[in-house]
Amino acid sequence: MLALLFHGKGSSPEKINWLTRPFKEMGFRVEAPRIIEVADGVAAGSRIIEDEGDGVIVGGHSMGGSVALILAAKYPSKVKCSVVVAAPVDRVLQLKWLERGGEGSVRRALYNDIVSRLTMREVEETSPIRYISGNYPPVIYIRGSADDIVPIDHLELLRRKSNELGFRLIELTIEGMGHTPRSQHVRVIEDFIKDNVKRCIGS
Repeated sequence: MLALLFHGKGSSPEKINWLTRPFKEMGFRVEAPRIIEVADGVAAGSRIIEDEGDGVIVGGHSMGGSVALILAAKYPSKVKCSVVVAAPVDRVLQLKWLERGGEGSVRRALYNDIVSRLTMREVEETSPIRYISGNYPPVIYIRGSADDIVPIDHLELLRRKSNELGFRLIELTIEGMGHTPRSQHVRVIEDFIKDNVKRCIGS
């Protein structure tokens, strides 16, 4: 089975070895396209999924997690599970959060970058919450308790959707982890993915 995994904003496939490695070790074929924004990630992922004969797992970190969540909604019969880390579920909500960052902060820099490139309509159209419906595949959602880039509101929103629509949500919050995993968090993430992916697929 293919695991289709996406990196975050300003990152690269080489920088998400902590996400690709557990899938490789479990015997999945792994593809990790290089992307610039959510929209081109969805386009690239759509081409790969449509060419794939079997089911796939999608996943990603941050912006790449948003890509994965949209692809799961777009291809619910082919995507067996999505595995996302610190993923914005509602990009409009996320933009408002980033805007509240102080001048000179990472949050404000991310906000300025997004509004310089995207219209509000484009932000709305690349927001996973817009597409999640009743036949949505299971989700593994991992986040850090110290993440100041993507707040817990996104996981809470996904929980509400899970309760409303009935899809399975498996979640992990890692104490002290920020937006990007550090070396001490990698093993916890890898073990959690390995322990839960087969359970997720079988849901």
